[in-house]
Amino acid sequence: MSPDYEADYWVRRSRLFGWGLTLVMAAGLVAALGWKIAEVSEARAMLATREYLAASLTSLAAEQVAKDQVPDEAWRTRNPFVLLRWQQDNYCGELVAGAEPGRGCWYWLPQAAWVLYRPRFADGWTREGSEVLAWRVLAVPEGMPTASQSDRDAFALELEAVPTAELSAQGF
Repeated sequence: MSPDYEADYWVRRSRLFGWGLTLVMAAGLVAALGWKIAEVSEARAMLATREYLAASLTSLAAEQVAKDQVPDEAWRTRNPFVLLRWQQDNYCGELVAGAEPGRGCWYWLPQAAWVLYRPRFADGWTREGSEVLAWRVLAVPEGMPTASQSDRDAFALELEAVPTAELSAQGF
């Protein structure tokens, strides 16, 4: 064998290895970007659903006030998806006690009267485990320091984020 042929063999092998390494790095980069895009898209969809649910609850309470029917205390413990007769496509129903919520699903937890959501594309590198997000139905103006002009009970419903301490106490 000639020395030139031996050099050409190693040059071809090095180029092949370089192209292979470049393709592996590019595939990893594309996968990471795709995951981040899916994560941001899901976060925006979750926020839009939460905002729509909160706005729908406020509109329903306003309709009740317009009919001179004040929302009672039972509204805070009723499933908002059933109350509004509107269900998100990824609404998976009521969550029974002790059950693990599925990824990418909205749930109603009747024991605590919370709306739950568990992200499908959670960032596993920055968070431990999979984060469950929860909101409770809050009657407004409950606990407001100033008195309103009417002596009625609460006239609006909002969704308030549940602190992580309460979530961990429930086992999430």
